[in-house]
Amino acid sequence: MVVVLDLRKGEPDRLGARVLVVADTERLAAGQRVLQDVFSSRLVRAVLVVAVGPQLRLAPALDGERRRVLWVGDPRGILWDADTGEAALGPEVSSEAILIDLLSQEEVFDEVVAGLGDIPYGTASPGWRIVAGRIDPEVLSQAFREVSERFHGPAQQDTATFSSPLATALPVLSGTVDLPADLLDALVPDGPLDRMHRRAAEQIDRAARALEELSYFSPAPARAAIAGEVIAAGKALAEFRDTVARLFADVDHSDEGAKETLAAHGVKFATPAGMGVTEIVAEMRADVESALAERRSLTRLVSRLRLLADHSAPIGSAAFVADLWRICPDELLNALHAPADFPATLLDRFVFWRHSRAWWREQLSLGPARTALDELRSRLERVAASEWMLGQARTHTSDAARTLAAALNDACGQVAGTLMDWSRAEAGQAAAGPALDEEVTVRLRDRGGQLREVITGDLLDAVTGWLEPGWTALEHGDYRDVQAGLDRRIDETLRQYRYHLAHRGVQERPDFGTGDAGRQELVDAVWRQSQQVVRALRAQPGGQMLQLCGDRDLAVLLRQASAVRFAPRAVRGQGNPPGVVWTRSGQYAGTLRLVPLRPGTVEENWSGDGT
Repeated sequence: MVVVLDLRKGEPDRLGARVLVVADTERLAAGQRVLQDVFSSRLVRAVLVVAVGPQLRLAPALDGERRRVLWVGDPRGILWDADTGEAALGPEVSSEAILIDLLSQEEVFDEVVAGLGDIPYGTASPGWRIVAGRIDPEVLSQAFREVSERFHGPAQQDTATFSSPLATALPVLSGTVDLPADLLDALVPDGPLDRMHRRAAEQIDRAARALEELSYFSPAPARAAIAGEVIAAGKALAEFRDTVARLFADVDHSDEGAKETLAAHGVKFATPAGMGVTEIVAEMRADVESALAERRSLTRLVSRLRLLADHSAPIGSAAFVADLWRICPDELLNALHAPADFPATLLDRFVFWRHSRAWWREQLSLGPARTALDELRSRLERVAASEWMLGQARTHTSDAARTLAAALNDACGQVAGTLMDWSRAEAGQAAAGPALDEEVTVRLRDRGGQLREVITGDLLDAVTGWLEPGWTALEHGDYRDVQAGLDRRIDETLRQYRYHLAHRGVQERPDFGTGDAGRQELVDAVWRQSQQVVRALRAQPGGQMLQLCGDRDLAVLLRQASAVRFAPRAVRGQGNPPGVVWTRSGQYAGTLRLVPLRPGTVEENWSGDGT
């Protein structure tokens, strides 16, 4: 990092390994004490001074081998061909800010410092031919606005299912797939409910067999015995239904006392393998990060998580009590408790024997009774699996998904608001200055769609980092901690990204980025196809460039120059001249010319007070 110290604005509040000092030539000598402090600091490894103004006067601190000075006689500059001496008016706008921005790049700073070391007195006048890579403010403003709308647009319904081949818990808990067969075997063999079910089944079967054995010649006691068997079957069925209903109402949710109650009734109660908190959070994280990596809409992801929260939330076993009465209604039990009499007329029995027995079988309702018994057990086992065995897993999944959806929704709002602030700020900025070639900027104007995709992709990558601490909190069930510090992390990342876009450009991936979502295509279309970039990188030091001095200053410059060539490292490829300094910044590409001053030009002020 290059620390910029502008002596016109005050003394430094911090120092670093590289210090860029900016001062007016009239007051540079007065900065002797500050410069001595800078040079004596153990933090500082290199110092580069930019002196702006006519008649260069240096402080004693800049004497000797430590001197590395760029003299900007006139920041508006003049077009000058060093080989022929021909000069013409420049753009008539100050280029000081561009020079400082350029020298704030570590790679360019180091190369200029090294280049000045080979120039007599370590002092030179800078000139350049540079292509600007800055995005047009109106284009960038529009991109920020459109990305903002993506992050906090209208809610979109997501009907996608959690059916990843690697997921086992979420598909079950969300209802995407049916409950595993092993979970449906919920009754302990020979446990109370299992025995109760078995007794009812045996009683119904015994009554059905007795009915099948009934013949025309069977005496009245035989028919009475069948009625007794039917009544006993009805009592056993009623007992099973009512016991299950009481259990549904008493346990309801898998609370602390549920385990003992269920164990007393012979119902299995254990969290199935692969359905623990760790597995659930891991699957949820994999699904979310996969969606982010695939650049899916965050509003759809929020909707998807809310849907998961709704579908996985436990209902409670009490909600299924009414189903038991539907499966086994009182009318069925009444028919079993007071069985109809067999037709009494002998003629009817003789003539219509088979019809009479069929009629009686239907009235006794043994078939519906057996069907009801089997359905009662099936409902018991499904409720036991869904609401008791998976109760805690459902609760955690629902709470985690809802908490995560809220965190992402808040993040969307925060990002969208910041992007709108950026959009308004960019809308008021001026376009690239006339001191630079603008071909890249012009090319970027036609790439608004690609620009939007790259920025969207970068911010979706950032979401992955923002959620990182929240996953641990979810594993521990600390739902309130999921959003702890989230707004601060978002603000810090957005601040860094804003700086990144301003100083490194869109073609350089940010530190938090993981993908390139169209970035390379944008670089190829904008930078590598630019003829101006090629010409700027191959510009000869003696040719025409914008020299940052006045027309009178040309007399003190030697007609010899060295060059520092630089370009964004994303542009690196075939056809580039040797010796190019590849920078992380994406704002500039071209050649910086260093022109030495004639001997005796620099006036050294030894008074230390600027007089």
